[in-house]
Amino acid sequence: MEKPHTTRKFLPHATMAMLVITVVAASLFGSGCIGDKDAETSAQSMKLQVTGSTTVLPIADECARVYMETHPGSHIYVSGGGSSLGIKSVADGIADIGTASRDPKDSENEKYPDLVLHAVAKDGVAIIIQSGNPISDLTMEELRKIYTGEIANWKDLGGVDAEIMVVSREEGSGTRDCFEQAVLKPIKQEITDYAIIQDSNGKIRTTVAGNKDAIGFISLGYINSDVRAVKLDDIEPTVENVRNGEYAISRTLWMLTNGDADEDEQAFLNFVLSDAGQKLVSDVHFIPVE
Repeated sequence: MEKPHTTRKFLPHATMAMLVITVVAASLFGSGCIGDKDAETSAQSMKLQVTGSTTVLPIADECARVYMETHPGSHIYVSGGGSSLGIKSVADGIADIGTASRDPKDSENEKYPDLVLHAVAKDGVAIIIQSGNPISDLTMEELRKIYTGEIANWKDLGGVDAEIMVVSREEGSGTRDCFEQAVLKPIKQEITDYAIIQDSNGKIRTTVAGNKDAIGFISLGYINSDVRAVKLDDIEPTVENVRNGEYAISRTLWMLTNGDADEDEQAFLNFVLSDAGQKLVSDVHFIPVE
């Protein structure tokens, strides 16, 4: 039987050359040979939300700033709101990393069992007064009596005849929790109802700086020339005294993830804990972790 006749059409040489170039170019893009720059940009691009403690805020801010400078394409958004918000936000998936200046409470650990804590710094809580106040030293017992309302006038402590303005952080604050654990929990007492409540270290500092009869407590890293930190049982609230354990009111500062950190979260945490990151911790007047 005679086979059917087939006709083959051949492309002109110029057309064939163009086709080969197109196919080769497509394969190069597909394999990433030409797209390496785009792949690198994608790998460097990250977005993180860091939320929580106003104490940890300067650390998170400074580390985020330097990290973004050295990792183009990275976007790290940092906000405060308090330790309780930081713990809740990371557990609820609103934040990628939470920050806290206290340990999670038993109720929080029960509600959020997947929390993972990463120690990033140490800190002390300083007792502050206005610079013009003549008081320079308080005992722990005197401090307890001030914050429970038992001592209400500076003259009872060798100062002027003036009513003491007690200033405190809000409930849920890690700084308040640290203060209460060290000062009031041993005697099972609470802060007086007459205390003026402020919701950040900065606001307490501003309030105390603006009233010669006020007393407050703030993170060591927030002390400036507007206020004066008093000795507690003759021990100054300094970095060295917190590090060696002599100063009575101290704590660990945390960053938290919900479960194990993902690649982007771990990259930022690694930076915070690196030599460069821990130098930034010192630069903002906190104490690097050992």
